[in-house]
Amino acid sequence: METFFLALLTAFIWGFVPFLEKIGLSSVEPTAAYLVRCSGVVIGAVMVICFYSPFPSIGKMGIKPIFFLVLAGVLAGFVAQLVFYKALKTGDISRIIPITSCYPLFTFLLGWMFLGEDVTLSKVIGMLLILGGIFLLK
Repeated sequence: METFFLALLTAFIWGFVPFLEKIGLSSVEPTAAYLVRCSGVVIGAVMVICFYSPFPSIGKMGIKPIFFLVLAGVLAGFVAQLVFYKALKTGDISRIIPITSCYPLFTFLLGWMFLGEDVTLSKVIGMLLILGGIFLLK
């Protein structure tokens, strides 16, 4: 039950934040807004360092996990965020958010192709529903 609650809380936060970002982007260029948003990430990182010392765990990490996590940070925290801000600045939040939230479709395909994850009927139906939703919003 705790896992479900945490996932639901995450979904709420991820649903609420674009609303704040859309308001913040109203009179700002997306790249400048991105740089200001990063200050929130830095504040969060400082709080983690102050209240929880992650350095022993980081010291035990190998090169491969570090590489993939840094790459994920660059792609999700930089490239995708800038592209998202450009879409959010010019589009309707009610259309942009559902479309950008179709990422499980891509995760499913990558998991199947590269990690050998099972393709089940329920997963296929879920992916078809995502595609149908994107089609309706286009």
